[in-house]
Amino acid sequence: MGDRTRITDLDFVYISYKEPNKEENWADLLSKVPWAKRVDGVKGFDNAHKAAARLAETQFFISVDGDNIIDESFLLQTLDWDKTDPKAVHRWRARNSINNLVYGNGGLVGWDKDTCLEMYTHENAKDKKAEIDFCWSVPHENLHNCYSTTVINSSARQAFVAGYREGVKMSLEQGLPVDPEQFKKKIYPANLRVLTTWMSVGADVENGKYAMLGSRMGCYSTTVSGDEYIQVRDLEKMADLFTNAIEDIDTDLEAYGESVRQKLDVPVADFDEQDSKFFKFCMPQHINRGVQDRETK
Repeated sequence: MGDRTRITDLDFVYISYKEPNKEENWADLLSKVPWAKRVDGVKGFDNAHKAAARLAETQFFISVDGDNIIDESFLLQTLDWDKTDPKAVHRWRARNSINNLVYGNGGLVGWDKDTCLEMYTHENAKDKKAEIDFCWSVPHENLHNCYSTTVINSSARQAFVAGYREGVKMSLEQGLPVDPEQFKKKIYPANLRVLTTWMSVGADVENGKYAMLGSRMGCYSTTVSGDEYIQVRDLEKMADLFTNAIEDIDTDLEAYGESVRQKLDVPVADFDEQDSKFFKFCMPQHINRGVQDRETK
């Protein structure tokens, strides 16, 4: 690999599973990146990404999730390997279609083939910290710029599962649950702000309430009720949870919101449609910088 690499010289691999918008997003990606390759229907996050690495023909490749729509400005970028570690996972930010958060969840990811093929995460994890995410066991470059939108509200189930998974992840410290009494002290402040936004904002968007409920339930089940949080790595179990756990969206939202406030002293807001629109209007606008500029907390 040379000292500088144009993004358009890299392979793109689209990783889809059962996203309701996966074919629409695949068509969109092909219109922008006609050389893109695809991995579809591989069960397990670790397995799917290793399948992508085996399919890629460039040593460094870009993975695109099945619910992601890329910004074409990404294709104009050039990577300078004096600025970041080419062996590390490069994670760019994405804009969330429900709550307008801009952070690493659902964004474009750059992988070194060897790093990807040699990792053991999720269903193949050898370390408990690696059971539900890549970031605790694989070297990462968490980058500032946003080059895509993660569209997770195409169905109620998709929104709920996305919210639940982030509700769990944002409630962990170094990949592990924390004591409820220590929750606000232990959880990193930036993660706590992301978590409370997931739990409070989105009623103005189709299926947004299901993401709000999912994040509340994920947080509560991980921290208070002690449920098996590693189930978030299994999308089939997540689908079953959606089918069996929800009775009435508004009643459940109120109940879990009150439980989280009481048990964890977390300021969950019951924002309605207008409240959510106002919150988004007041959110600071994200401004891109250099393609390899790192996140600042």
